[in-house]
Amino acid sequence: MTASYIEALLEKVNSAKRIWDTEPVFCFTSDIDWASEAVLERFFEVVNPLGLKPTLFVTNHSDRISESFDKGLVARGIHPNFLEGSSHGDNFRDVVETCIDFAPEAIGFRSHRLFDVTDITHMLKNDFGFKYVSNLGTIFKTGISPIVHESGLLHYPIFFEDGTHLYNRLNLNVSKYEKYLAAPGIKIISFHPINFVFNAPDFGYLRSIMDTISREEYQAMGPKTIEAKKNCSILGIGDTVLQIVDFVKSRGHRIMTLDEIYQESIE
Repeated sequence: MTASYIEALLEKVNSAKRIWDTEPVFCFTSDIDWASEAVLERFFEVVNPLGLKPTLFVTNHSDRISESFDKGLVARGIHPNFLEGSSHGDNFRDVVETCIDFAPEAIGFRSHRLFDVTDITHMLKNDFGFKYVSNLGTIFKTGISPIVHESGLLHYPIFFEDGTHLYNRLNLNVSKYEKYLAAPGIKIISFHPINFVFNAPDFGYLRSIMDTISREEYQAMGPKTIEAKKNCSILGIGDTVLQIVDFVKSRGHRIMTLDEIYQESIE
């Protein structure tokens, strides 16, 4: 990477007005986090008919994800786990190579737990040809536009993340935050299949379930467990995500994949 590359990227990103400078542009994303095939089946039963074409940051091989990808219903990035004890590998390069096998076409990534150091971003950009990262969580940050990361990647911060929303005990009725949704900027909506399917009403809900099962049981979770444990009685984070979808569709706001936003950023 050379100074001329960065200068050209800066010019592309900053020289032209984009649609997100004057209105909200939404991008729905999901960190798969080793969700079981049964959880993913329930997830796609709801999400695919909505026509969102979410960008899935994948952690593993999945027949359900492959089916949706082959039908053009989803886009894919990678979701590498760089933390100690990762099933993806013992060092940064091994982790990346493992994850690329799950989505060979990927040009973007989001790390598990948003883990980020320069060694990783430089390697993904220079050695593997990645183009963008979405590794910064915000709480309803308005006016988001592409950031030229020090690595030469473009960075797209997250606007809404389901776990963050629950952790901070924010209102699950999205009408309270419509002024932020309606403001100009890129609105990356991040929600996890497990949170969405179980419709978690608070941060501890899934934690109480996860603490009682092994990693293997979690990854093999079947329909009976889902039916027994999912929240059907009170407002949950799955409802919040669907409220956001309804807000976007009822107002005719544009929905794009992260790859599409990247391409728009550099044209």
